[in-house]
Amino acid sequence: MTAFDKKIAVVILLVALAMMGWVAYRRFVTPLGQQAVILVDNNEVKTLPLEASGEKRDLTVQGVRGESIIRVDGSYISFIASACPDKLCIKMGAKSRPGEVLVCLPNRVVIRIEGNEH
Repeated sequence: MTAFDKKIAVVILLVALAMMGWVAYRRFVTPLGQQAVILVDNNEVKTLPLEASGEKRDLTVQGVRGESIIRVDGSYISFIASACPDKLCIKMGAKSRPGEVLVCLPNRVVIRIEGNEH
């Protein structure tokens, strides 16, 4: 291993550590979102509060291609069913941090989480 190879390895290690630090910061330091805004075809249809002590509830939203079922479980929100062919929106999982977005592109349903950001 040459000196140049060692420098490259150190740079890659530093970048990886910085990325892990950013993920840890977002996961453990950033506060949870306060509300979720649901948009269909870029029109706001509903605003839901996200409360840690809140109970699990499901909401049906009519999208462009059909219905999307959205689950709010305390501070987390996710798609659990949708009229899209690939179901990528369901695979995105639950989100809870301000600035995060869940999108069902074929059905044109967007969930944007808002709240106090650092």
